[in-house]
Amino acid sequence: MRLGALLSLSILVLSASCSSGETRLVVAAGTTVVDSGFIDHVADAYEQAHPGVRISVVAEPTRLALELGREGAADVTLTHAPLQEQAFVDEGGAVAVREVFSSRFILAGPPSLEGSFAGFELPEVLREVAASGIRFVSRGDGSGTHDKEWQNWIEAGIDPRFDDWYLETGQGMGPTLLVADQREALVLVEIGAWIAASDSLALVDMQLDPGALDNPYTAMAMSSSKHQAAALDFVEWLVSPEGRLAISRANEDLFGAIIYAPATGG
Repeated sequence: MRLGALLSLSILVLSASCSSGETRLVVAAGTTVVDSGFIDHVADAYEQAHPGVRISVVAEPTRLALELGREGAADVTLTHAPLQEQAFVDEGGAVAVREVFSSRFILAGPPSLEGSFAGFELPEVLREVAASGIRFVSRGDGSGTHDKEWQNWIEAGIDPRFDDWYLETGQGMGPTLLVADQREALVLVEIGAWIAASDSLALVDMQLDPGALDNPYTAMAMSSSKHQAAALDFVEWLVSPEGRLAISRANEDLFGAIIYAPATGG
């Protein structure tokens, strides 16, 4: 039912009225970069330089974004789950794959734990969480954030899913942060989502070692796209000098700093 509803929504988007000769591209993107307004800001810059193209952005966790691409309901995906992306590429789902920008994750938690894990690596913290029964809230929704969290549980050698201190919301980052705040729990969150929400939360940054908390985003033009030439052009533009400049300007306009660092290659 969930995927069917998404496909119906995307079909409506695709069939939305366009002036004669315009191409409508559907970009299925991770919820964090959509909710912050970041991708719309970047897409606006592309549209200004390409007046014959209009971009409609659909916000979904990686798992569902890739399903939209697989079913031909999205022309481009913009996601941050390397293992899911590689599996999608291996099955022939994409005709172009580019790393376009990157951010990082942080571990947020209640003020009572502030300073407790400063400088620790995430798997070390997760072992302590399991040993002490510290509450932890997960998105549990197949997103890139959920993937990153789960990879670290695997590295820690722990499966927390049957413990009562571990809660999966099955929702996006905003609702998951609210649950973590209410439960005084730890939660893994991308820095962009954290900046957008932190003023309304009691949670604080646990200041972990950032070394393994990088968060690359990948744009892919779909093999199933009916507008493949335009999809390819948009993906390549994102890593061009003009696209990198648009990404930098979106950062400055929205955050006043570089949160999503543009790819360095041309």
